[in-house]
Amino acid sequence: MLRLLHRVLTRNRITSRLQRALVHRVKELLNMPDGYYSMGQIYRKIKPAAILDIGAHHGYTVDKLLDYAPGAKVHAFEPTPQSAAILRQRMSKRPNVHVHEMALGDKTGMTRFHLNVGEQTHSLLDNVAQSPFRQVQGHLAEVQVQVMTLDDWAEKFEPNGMLLLKADIQGAEHLLVLGGKKTFAQRVAAFYTEICILPQYESQATFCEMNRIMVEQLGFALYDIYPCQKVAPGGAAGFTDVMWVKPSVLPLEK
Repeated sequence: MLRLLHRVLTRNRITSRLQRALVHRVKELLNMPDGYYSMGQIYRKIKPAAILDIGAHHGYTVDKLLDYAPGAKVHAFEPTPQSAAILRQRMSKRPNVHVHEMALGDKTGMTRFHLNVGEQTHSLLDNVAQSPFRQVQGHLAEVQVQVMTLDDWAEKFEPNGMLLLKADIQGAEHLLVLGGKKTFAQRVAAFYTEICILPQYESQATFCEMNRIMVEQLGFALYDIYPCQKVAPGGAAGFTDVMWVKPSVLPLEK
């Protein structure tokens, strides 16, 4: 019942905004980190050229970002046609949100995706091992989608200014970074992403590998590791959210 209520509240922009304000207040009282609020803090501090929501799905994370960074220019990426169409429709009255029907990875061109039609979720086919698609019932479809490297995309679409990145790309975080090392090193001020802890995808990067790349190679500081999501009540940690920021951004305002 509580999950259903949460789902209903988060699908409406007005109630979701009120809900997030309440949730953030509770987190403050409990001294729990709030990644989207931190993204808003960074936005207010440095006024970046844009925020990139990579893996935006239907745009509910775009709503979260704009709650804490109202008026920000947002580039929302969703590679699968049906989800991109829903995202485009939901964002049609927001001129500051630009929808890109593509993925960001380690190459520019076309790639194959596994699409579960029933669940409306997706993943890079070439990187899937123990894909969630193989654990749920539904029709599997293979689709060709456009993919660009972050470096190529940024040069073409957003060539100037600092950027904030949020990503939810199901184990392909390292591919995003590999295709955007120049942009990460020179222009990305913060990277907020989901990281899988348990093995789920072929060649998925571990947290330790991602942290080494971000900190040692690209000069970021690890800002926070957010509460882990369990694979089952009382079970092992399945995934978590992590944020890296450039040291020049710190400290954030309270």
